[in-house]
Amino acid sequence: MNEEEKEFVPPKDYTRLTPTQLGAFILSHSKKIMNNFIHVIDGFYKPEIYYTDTDSLYISSSNWDKLNEAGLVSENEYSKGKNDYGDGGIIFGLYLAPKVKYNIILTSDGVLKEKKTFKGYSNYKIKVEDYIQLASGHDVTNEFKKPWVKSFTDGIVIPNEKQKKVFRSYLNLVKRKAPNSEGIMYPYNNKDEMCLDENYEFDDFDYLTIQEENEEC
Repeated sequence: MNEEEKEFVPPKDYTRLTPTQLGAFILSHSKKIMNNFIHVIDGFYKPEIYYTDTDSLYISSSNWDKLNEAGLVSENEYSKGKNDYGDGGIIFGLYLAPKVKYNIILTSDGVLKEKKTFKGYSNYKIKVEDYIQLASGHDVTNEFKKPWVKSFTDGIVIPNEKQKKVFRSYLNLVKRKAPNSEGIMYPYNNKDEMCLDENYEFDDFDYLTIQEENEEC
């Protein structure tokens, strides 16, 4: 059979080029390293951590000396901590869900800056009001252009359509109690403590719902 007679096999919609065990190892190793920092500031037993990600902790500056004394701070060494804000720091923060946070930073020069993260949201569309709305217990809805797709037969296709994304406000309440008077969200002791509004819909525990343009909200 020559090249022209070979049957055409359409490409798969996705490919897996990286073994899953590599990702699992990286995440597990990161947790092991981060646990050293959490242990030093007693973060397992006290609410010392405002937000955490795979390789970062948002903590009070009063804990920085503890990490330094424990030998966990370095500008150049691997697996050591580094202060991203220098002599400045965060003076206001909203940590609403994984990858959803809003910070006002005071730089060492005395300048106020915003730092926004909102996974799934376009940077040019996001507004401070969206964070406030989400923090107040209301869903955030916005309209986006559908992302471009690439196929073997058609090349790059840019759809001239829009989709609606609804960011749910309840994700943190699934994992933690509502903030107390000090703003601390403690974990539930058992499932019976989860007293949520009857309008909350827990379909897949996802805070993001995508709706097509012609669907009803």
